Parts: sequence; C-alpha cells; structure tokens
Amino acid sequence: MSQTIQIAVVGATGLVGRSILELLAERQFPASRVFAVDVGDVDGETVSCGNLELEVHALDSFAFDNVALALFAAGSDAARRYVPDARAAGASVIDFSSAFREDDGVPLAVSGIDDAARAVLDDASLLATPNCTVTPLALALNALSPNAPQRVTVSTYQSVSGSGQAAMEELANQTTALFAQRELEREVYAKRIAFNVLPRIGALDADGVSEEEASVRAELRRVLGLPALRVEATCVRVPVFFGHGWSVNVELDAALDPVRARQLFAAGGLHVVDLPERDDGYATPMEVAGNDSVWVSRVRVDGNVVSFWLTADNVRVGAALNCVKLAETLLRQGRLSTN
Repeated sequence: MSQTIQIAVVGATGLVGRSILELLAERQFPASRVFAVDVGDVDGETVSCGNLELEVHALDSFAFDNVALALFAAGSDAARRYVPDARAAGASVIDFSSAFREDDGVPLAVSGIDDAARAVLDDASLLATPNCTVTPLALALNALSPNAPQRVTVSTYQSVSGSGQAAMEELANQTTALFAQRELEREVYAKRIAFNVLPRIGALDADGVSEEEASVRAELRRVLGLPALRVEATCVRVPVFFGHGWSVNVELDAALDPVRARQLFAAGGLHVVDLPERDDGYATPMEVAGNDSVWVSRVRVDGNVVSFWLTADNVRVGAALNCVKLAETLLRQGRLSTN
C-alpha cells in the first residue's frame, strides 16, 4: 500500500479503540497522521499508537475535514450523532456499534467474507461491523459454506471485556473482595460476576430472547447472506477478562467427515487445534488473548451435523482487527481519498 491517508479513531480511550490503534501500528497501516478522538472530557488525555503518544481530541469539537477514514468505536449514541458529520466532511466511516447494523442501506461487513461482492458496491462510504460475538462465529460458518449451513445452535461464553473497562474492574474488585471477605459491590451486572455465570446479556423481548441473542441471529443472517438461516443462541457472561468461547452445533445440507471439516476450517483462515489424544489438545480463551486468529477445537461430526468449540480474543479479533482489515481493503481498492 503506497498511499497514505489521515485517519481518525473515535472512541480511542476505550478497549476497542486502543486495540485499533495498536493494530494500526503493528500492521503498519500507511497513515500520514492518526487522530485519537473520544466523547466526554478528554482534556489532557493521551493514548499510544505504536511509538507515538497521541493527544485525545474531544469528539464534539473535532473537525473531520482532512480525514479520509474514521474508525468509530465509541458506541451507538456517538455513532448516530457524529457519523453523519464525518461523512458530510468527506470521510469514509467504519463503525463498530449497533447504530447501523440493521440498516439495509449500510453493508454489514466481515473481512474475508464476500469481499468480491463488496468490491463492486457503489462507493459505500459507511460500513457497519458486527457484534464481537458474531464476527468469529461468522468466519467459522463461512468456512463450512461449501456444505450450506441450514441451522445453527450456539451457546456463547462471553468475557467481561465485552461490557467494557468498568466490567473488568467489577470482576477484579469482586474477586478481591471475596478473598478478603469484604462486601461485594455491583454496578455493571445485575448479579455477582466473580466465580459465577450470568445467562442473560441485555434486555429480553416478549419471547424471552435477550438483546445479545437477537443480534447474533440477525447479524449472522446478514453477514452470511442467509436470511432464512435458523439460529438458536444462548448468550452467557462468564468471569473471564478477555476471550470469548462458542459451543457450536451446525446442521449442513450434506454429510461431512471430521477430517474434511477441519480442512475447511483451516482453508477458511481459522487455526485448528484439535488433538483428541492429548488432554490439553484444545484452545482456551486464556491462550488466545492477544492473538489474531480464530481457534477451532473439539470437532465432531454426526452425519450432516458438525459440532465444534470456537474461541477468540473478543476485543482484538472480534472487533478491532475486523475494522482495521476493512480499512486496508478500502485503501487497497482505492476507495479512500489520499492526502
């Protein structure tokens, strides 16, 4: 990539924003300048981007005029309010929030899935990215697409970093309090998270489906281009700081043997660690934290039904890396104005 552009990372002080900045530096994204931007009072705050220390600009007074690309990771309220301003100033936008995920006029994009179709979009200046629970799962299901998934049943085991920094602090504080026999405080979650699991993420609809479960179903269908795909999800918060896990059961349109299933996962860019002869022959969230791969283990097949265990760093792979890879794709396709 010989071109260079100016970019803005909005939500730069959050977990996803910091990870985006880290990946931009690691992957040597050709930006002539990176602006760190965030909501609220950011006076005097700085963030790192490789060896650079960036001053954080306040979003409500930031001008996007000289920015070719804005990566938003500041939540849906900020996206709805400020993405139109960025686009009006001429910037393309990649948004990691729920603000535009259900908008039929906005592509819901996962890098590596349907890139060819995305290349012929009419200069889309706004891309939405899925929930961090959806992206790794979509990549795994896309790898099995030669056998056409018909039905997906998934249970997720989601780390507290998916709820943000305050949730991580709550888990740490509750764990310390339990060992010190002090009273526990709850602010982020309705029940204690330390040494516990919470089988509800978000409000429930009239059918008892949580917001997280509804987003998994809707976003998987959009990303995979399978509007009739049957998706049954149960989303659970677990006392882990980083790294989500998925227990997945997929019904395909034809039988598949385990060797072929592992081959398809590997060909789809997933990292397969499945050594049933070893007690430790599988991947766990702790081991994949900070890693850029989606990991597959425990592959089992019963006729046309494939079951497997999936794990990935939810902040880095589920959110930030997809945003950065999409930015690289847009630049490579010449869809970004250069400075």
